Amino acid sequence: MQTLEVVLVLPILLLVSLAIFQFGILVLVQQSVAHAATVTAREAAKGADVDELVLVANKILAPHCIEIGADAAVVLEDATAAPTIDYRGKLTCNPPVDPPTYADEVRTTICVGLRQKPFLTALEAYGIDFSGKRFEISSLAKKEE
Repeated sequence: MQTLEVVLVLPILLLVSLAIFQFGILVLVQQSVAHAATVTAREAAKGADVDELVLVANKILAPHCIEIGADAAVVLEDATAAPTIDYRGKLTCNPPVDPPTYADEVRTTICVGLRQKPFLTALEAYGIDFSGKRFEISSLAKKEE
């Protein structure tokens, strides 16, 4: 009787464990993307250009095998620069409209697609699919004088 119970319960237990593991990875990466957005906004406030911000973001996201490029992007918004919005990466990323950035502020937005390396796709057969999903996290900072 115990063998039958193990055979019935073990697949469900493994599936729940895999789901917990996958969502743990999502939370960890979301925190790293939020940290990267904050740090890049701070660097942009000090006068860094978008190419320098890509280097900073790549350094922060490297432990998760995420790199600005095909599945990740950085957007720099600066009302006093020309162009006012500068973009790096191939992933479509739409920075928020509100609140607007003023002359003494900069905003960075980091977008990361959820189909690249650190995300597991083992649960797609069970309806947990991250196709087309992404993290879009923005941070606003006042320019340093």
